[in-house]
Amino acid sequence: MKKITKWLETRWVTPAYSAGVLGGIALCLFGAATNTMAGWLYVISGTIFALLAIGAILPARSLRQLKVRRLPIAPVSAGDEITIELEIENLSNNPKTLLQVWDLVPYVLSPPKKKRDRSNSPSKRSSLDKLRQCQATRDLSMA
Repeated sequence: MKKITKWLETRWVTPAYSAGVLGGIALCLFGAATNTMAGWLYVISGTIFALLAIGAILPARSLRQLKVRRLPIAPVSAGDEITIELEIENLSNNPKTLLQVWDLVPYVLSPPKKKRDRSNSPSKRSSLDKLRQCQATRDLSMA
């Protein structure tokens, strides 16, 4: 499954988990429609497949004419604030709406958060962990 997802991510669009669930439901409804010959089940499964196709095609079409470039990061020391600039250029004549830009913090600046153990209460965490979490939150809110 990871191989298929990776291939789709590099060649086309990355499918969401909810799209897979909705596709499974549509397949089940189509199977039920085939067995019972109920027209309304064909309509529902066809509508779901059409929505999935639209959801896969439109995002790729809307992002096709965008060019995103991250400018070089100036050297900083520990404790200094960092500014990261992104340039987004629309190469088409049409406006692009409903875009959300994420620039994830590199691993060397903020390692990914691990799932907390339920038995580990917040009072047992070290002050260094609390400081890192606070800085990561502040850095993400500034981006």
